[in-house]
Amino acid sequence: MGLIAEPEQADRIIRTGQADIVLLGRELLRDPYWPHRAAKQLGANKNWPVQYDRAWV
Repeated sequence: MGLIAEPEQADRIIRTGQADIVLLGRELLRDPYWPHRAAKQLGANKNWPVQYDRAWV
């Protein structure tokens, strides 16, 4: 595996049992807000620390 860039791709890999973990090193260097974007695209409830809320206007 490799070159995981889209939230749906990472989600599919985990849900189908192709891997136990998905590492996003390079993608996080390109887009440090990837976890936020992924949560939004996948419709997940995000539990960010309160002090980070103001950054997601």
